[in-house]
Amino acid sequence: MTFDDPQESRFRPDDGCPLFSEALEEHLVSVSRGEAPNRGRFCGNCYTPVGRDSLRCPHCGEEFATGRKTVDSVPVEVMDALREQRKVEARWVNGLAYIGLLTAVVGGIVFVLTVPFLKDRLLYATIVYALILIVGGRVLAGFLGGYFGDRIGYERARARTRAMWDAHVAAREGAGRRA
Repeated sequence: MTFDDPQESRFRPDDGCPLFSEALEEHLVSVSRGEAPNRGRFCGNCYTPVGRDSLRCPHCGEEFATGRKTVDSVPVEVMDALREQRKVEARWVNGLAYIGLLTAVVGGIVFVLTVPFLKDRLLYATIVYALILIVGGRVLAGFLGGYFGDRIGYERARARTRAMWDAHVAAREGAGRRA
């Protein structure tokens, strides 16, 4: 399956965590880079950008005539939730990738210093150590960061996003009752 395959659908886990629509993520990234203003027409429920003539949100299905009305900007709390989600994911992926690289560096030194044949042959020791660094560093960084870091970071980030989203919805609903 290719990236532009129309049959491919975005992962939608059923764990109660709000999953930002692709359009909302693109918009928030553009806003954070200063490439676009935080203005427009957005679903009042999930904040996905919607067209001027849209009667229903393409992401969550909210009907604007009978449900939550559209809003003119995405709340700061929602922007912060996406920013925090990406930070948590990046910390785990990068942290475990660096641990993999450090493991290759230290493991390579230990290997070269403990193999009797390599102790007295600097050229061979250098070649073996370089191979351990290149191959081991790439494999361990990719495995620890790309596999474990990605999964751990994803779960931790989603838990944080759920908490931030729940706090936002509670505040939104509380404000809606007072109005």
